[in-house]
Amino acid sequence: MLTPPRSQSPLQDLLHRVGEILAKPQTLPTRLNAALKIIAQEMGATTSILYLLTPDRYLEVYAVYDAITPHHKKVRFRVGEGVVGFIAAIGKSVICDNIARHPNFLFRPGVADHVNLSLLGVPLISSQGIRGVLTLQNPPSNPFEKWREKALMEIGTFFAELPELKRFPFLNSAEGKVSGTHTLQGISFNPGIAIGTAFLHQPYSWKETDFSLNIKDESLRLKTAIREMVEAIDRLVEKTPNLEKNTQDVLTSYRMIASDRGWVRKIQEYIQKGFTAEAAVQKVRRHTRERFAQIGDQILKGRLTDLEDLASRLLKYLSGKDSVSEELPESAILVAQNLGPAELLDYDRRFIKGLILEEGVHTAHVAILARALDIPVVGRIPLLLTHVEAGDKLIVNGTKGTVIVNPDGDAFQEARKSITQMKKWQVLNKEGSDKPCKTLDGTSISLTLNAGLPIDLHHLEEFDFEGIGLYRTEIPFMMRSSFPDVKTQTDIYRDIFEHSKGQPITFRTLDIGGDKIVPYMWRVHDENPVLGWRAIRVSLDKPAILRQQVRALIHASQGQHLRILFPMISELSEYQEARHHVEQEWARAQQSHLTLPSSLSYGVMLEVPSIVDQLEPLLKEVDFISVGTNDLFQFFYACDRTNPSVSNRYDVVSSSFLNYLRRIRIACEEARVPVSVCGEMAGKPLEALALLAIGYRSLSISGPVAGYIKKMILNLPLKEAEAFLSKALETYSPSLRSSLLTFAKQHKIDL
Repeated sequence: MLTPPRSQSPLQDLLHRVGEILAKPQTLPTRLNAALKIIAQEMGATTSILYLLTPDRYLEVYAVYDAITPHHKKVRFRVGEGVVGFIAAIGKSVICDNIARHPNFLFRPGVADHVNLSLLGVPLISSQGIRGVLTLQNPPSNPFEKWREKALMEIGTFFAELPELKRFPFLNSAEGKVSGTHTLQGISFNPGIAIGTAFLHQPYSWKETDFSLNIKDESLRLKTAIREMVEAIDRLVEKTPNLEKNTQDVLTSYRMIASDRGWVRKIQEYIQKGFTAEAAVQKVRRHTRERFAQIGDQILKGRLTDLEDLASRLLKYLSGKDSVSEELPESAILVAQNLGPAELLDYDRRFIKGLILEEGVHTAHVAILARALDIPVVGRIPLLLTHVEAGDKLIVNGTKGTVIVNPDGDAFQEARKSITQMKKWQVLNKEGSDKPCKTLDGTSISLTLNAGLPIDLHHLEEFDFEGIGLYRTEIPFMMRSSFPDVKTQTDIYRDIFEHSKGQPITFRTLDIGGDKIVPYMWRVHDENPVLGWRAIRVSLDKPAILRQQVRALIHASQGQHLRILFPMISELSEYQEARHHVEQEWARAQQSHLTLPSSLSYGVMLEVPSIVDQLEPLLKEVDFISVGTNDLFQFFYACDRTNPSVSNRYDVVSSSFLNYLRRIRIACEEARVPVSVCGEMAGKPLEALALLAIGYRSLSISGPVAGYIKKMILNLPLKEAEAFLSKALETYSPSLRSSLLTFAKQHKIDL
C-alpha cells in the first residue's frame, strides 16, 4: 500500500506502474479500469471511479474499479451538480468522512448504492483546463487521511496530461468555479465579528510504516518526547495566569490527557511490535479516529480534538519541531479542520482575530478557551478547507455563525458597520444597566442571565440582570476526565453562589446523554440521540447522579435560596420522581445537622409537547416554569435544528408556534406560576418582541445580547405590539417575520 512519502519514490513508482498498464494494446476503458484497480489498492480504497467531461458539460463515469460492487452504470453529473460536479466546478479536491453530509450531495443509483461513504475526490487539471474527476471511496469507518489527498492530486494531474485523454473536452479554469464573494454557514461557538486574512492551521503528521529494530531506543525517545511535551504544556498554563479558573481547568484537563497511561501504553505496544515512535503515534491516532468516526454525538467527538492535538504535538517533539514557526498576518483568521486548546495557545494571540473550524462543538476545550480570549468562533462549516485558501480575506460573524469568503466592498462596509455597532452595544450595556427595564409604556420586564461556566458570570457585573435564569450544570462535567465527586461539585456551585452575590440562581440538573455524552460515561447506542436517553431520563435511571448533584447543591447553598430546574420532563410522574430524590437529600442533610438552604423552589423546563398537555396538574406541584424554546420548537415541528436541510424550513414566529407559546403563558398565569423563556428565541430582538407581545414578561438570555434586547424593550410600545400580534394571530401564517419587521420599522424599534 502507498504510504505517506518522505520522498516521492513510492508515488513515482505507482505512476510508473500505471503508465505501463496504459501502454498495453487494449481498449482505453480496459486499461483505465486496470489502472484504477492499482490506484485503489495502493491508496487503501475499496472503490475508484474516473469521471470524464462530455461535450454537453456533464461528468460521466468512464472507468471504475470496485472491490465490493463490480458493475456500475454510466452515471452523469452536470458541472456543479453533486459532489463530483462540485469538485469540477471549484477545481479543488474534496475529502469527507461521510459523503451524505456534504452540502452538494446528490444520490445517483448505480455509482454507490450506499450513501454513507468516505470520499476523496480530485479534479483532473491539465494545462488546458479540467478534464474530469477522480474519486476514491471507503466505508465511513475507514476515512481518508489528509496526506492521501496530496498524492491523489498528483495522480489526477498525471491522468489529465495523458495523450489518450487529449481528445476529451475540458473545462476552462474560469468556468463554473465558486469565485468572488460567497458565504459559508456554520454554527456559532462564540459571538463577535472579525475581519482578517485566512491562515491555515496545518496539523503535523508522519508516515505509519517506518520500522525500527531498536525497540529500546524508540521507547526511550517516546518517554523523552512525552516528558518534554507535558513540561511545555505546564509552561502554557503558567503563561496564561489571567484566565478564569474554569479555563485553567481546561488546560489542566488537557494536560491530564497528555499523561494518560492508557494512551501512552497503546503507543508503546506498537513500538514493541517494531514500529518507530512516530509510526506508533500515527497508528494510535488513526485507530482512535476510526473508532470516533462510528460515534454519532458531536460532544464526545470534541474529546477526539484533544487527542488529535496531542498526537500532532507529540510528533513535533519526536521530530524536534516543538513550536509553531509560521508568522501570522497582522489580522489572522485561523482556519482549521479542528483545533486543540494548546494549539490555539501556540499562536501569538495578539494577531488572532477569529477562528473558524470545519468540525468542532461549542463545548470543546478550544471553544471554551476562545471564549475566554474573546475570539469570535464559527464551527461545523461543511468542507471548509475546500472553500478557503491561505490569504483569502474573511469576515467571521460569530453571532450569526457565518463566514464570508473574499467579501466585496459592500460586505466589508457592512461588517465594519456591525463591528462599530457592537462597540456601541457594549457602551449601551453599561448605559442601559442604569435604566429600569421597562417598555415605552411602562411595563416592567425581567431579564436574567443564561450561563454555563464561571466565565459567563462577569456579565452579572456588566449588566443589571435580575439573577441567573438558567445555569447549565453539565458543561463542567464534559470538561473532566472522570465523574466529579460531591466535594468537587460543591466547590463549583459554591463559586457560582459567590459570583452571584446574593442574586437568585436557577440550577438546571444535569442535561447529559443523547448528543451530550461525557467522555467517561457508559454509552447507549441511540439511533436518534435527541429523542433518546438524555437529561432527566439518565438521572432517573441512574439516581446516584441526581442525588450526588442535589447533595452538592444543598451543601453549596447553605443559608441561600436554592432553585432547581428539571430538564426534558415528558410525564408528570418523572417530575414527581425527581422531586422525591431531592426531598430524600434534603432529609439526609437535616439528619446530618447541616445548614440548609433558606428555601427551595422546584421548576420544570417545558421542552416536550407531552408535558404541555399535562400543564394543569403539573402547575399544581411546581413553583416556576421555564420554556426551553430550542427543543420545544424542534419537537413541535419534528425538525432537527442542527440539520441544515430542514433547520430553516419552519419559523419560530409562525402563527402556530406563537399561539402554542401563548397558551402556555395563559395557563401559567391562571395558575399563578411564574414563567420565563430561556431558549435562543428570547435572545433575538425580533423574536423577543414577539414573546413580549404574547404576554411573557421574563426572559433569560446570554450576556452578549443583553444590550440588544434591552434597547428593544426600552423602545417598545407594548400595548400596540400586543394588539398588533393578537390580530395577526387570528389567521394562519407560516411566518410573521416580515410583519413584525414592518411593525418595528413603523415604531422606530432598532432590531
